[in-house]
Amino acid sequence: MKWIYYIWSFIERFGTSLVSFGGNLVLAYLLTPADFGMVAMLGVFTSLIFTLVDCGLSDGLLRESNPSDRDFNTLFFFNLATGTALALLYLALSPVVAWYMGRPALQPVMAAMGGGAIFSGLSIAQLTRLRSQLHFKRIAAINLGSITLALAVAVLMAVNGCRYWSLVALQVGYAGFIVVLLTLFSKWHLKWEFDIERFKQLWRFGVNLLVSTLFVQLSQNIFALVLGKFYSPVQAGYMGQAQKLQQTPTNSVEGAISSTSFVLIAKQTDPEARRAAVVRMLGIMTLVNSLLCGVLIGLGGVIIDLLLPDKWLPTVPYMRLMAMWGLIYPVCNFMGIVFKLYDRTSVIRNVIIIEKALIVVAALVLYRWGIEAALLGAMVISAMALAIYITKASKLTGISAGKLAYTYLRSLLAAVPIAALYFLF
Repeated sequence: MKWIYYIWSFIERFGTSLVSFGGNLVLAYLLTPADFGMVAMLGVFTSLIFTLVDCGLSDGLLRESNPSDRDFNTLFFFNLATGTALALLYLALSPVVAWYMGRPALQPVMAAMGGGAIFSGLSIAQLTRLRSQLHFKRIAAINLGSITLALAVAVLMAVNGCRYWSLVALQVGYAGFIVVLLTLFSKWHLKWEFDIERFKQLWRFGVNLLVSTLFVQLSQNIFALVLGKFYSPVQAGYMGQAQKLQQTPTNSVEGAISSTSFVLIAKQTDPEARRAAVVRMLGIMTLVNSLLCGVLIGLGGVIIDLLLPDKWLPTVPYMRLMAMWGLIYPVCNFMGIVFKLYDRTSVIRNVIIIEKALIVVAALVLYRWGIEAALLGAMVISAMALAIYITKASKLTGISAGKLAYTYLRSLLAAVPIAALYFLF
């Protein structure tokens, strides 16, 4: 019966990604690369919203077998307070960021993006509660409904000439519609209570995840930020589109397997069964991820030529490089569940800080030789980080490093024949 949870998780992730992907194609015809670039330049700020609002506390609850209503109420009020504070901070920082980027039009965009922080503060605790109770079907319905409604608003705005504001409405609207649908269908009765001692326990677990995720988001969005600052919004738009095309399938796979595995394996008390589940899920995730990245590498030019107008063809080389990087970094993210399961989030923090800081430095140094050089540098650094993760995970779980590495490399080989199609197209 556990497989039904994975099925609904996949429906949620892939369904949401498919609707988002379809809407992105429509918007790509209606908007220009510069419009996408205006929003992509702020990607590093918008991607941090969920992380800063949650601070890793939801994972702290998910690893427990039976969290109480008091725990979720505590999480809700913390999320709401931090979300409101973050929205005010983005409002205050918006003129500074616009000045630094040399684009005054970014000021109202960033201020508006901060509204998504308040919506996240209202939804994280409720989604965490549903996930903890294994209501993956309800989560799928809420996320699919929210992205569909947000896309409908965004397309309508794009048709009426709202340009990049339609993309802003998509991001903020998605978070807003989640709140609306949760209010209607989550069946949660909020109580005015906050457990300080419980919060301290969750904070000790989540703070390491907070720091590490901040560095992850910074590294993944640094390239569009560099392009927007030193090149143009058009180049940033190409990079942002490449990231969407690559991350839509790969992040869906990693997210669906990781989020569901974390909850189910955390409830598994037998050490041997837990180890077997980790290896099995690692094999499945890396296999599917490798096949998807192989398709993007081998057929990236064909895909963009078929799906997008000619104005997006410069996206192809960026997407292929992102897909090559995608063979590595989602696996690093998945390995993180091992350290969360064994309450060793400090390992995630330490490795990620070093890895992502090096990626940011490489991007800022190597961009002079082209963003392609910076992406290649990121791949090498992530590969080194993955080797460290495997070594640390082996010592922690008792699974041999050779077995973990073999599971990964065996799946990686599946991408080779498909990626080789690059030489034919």
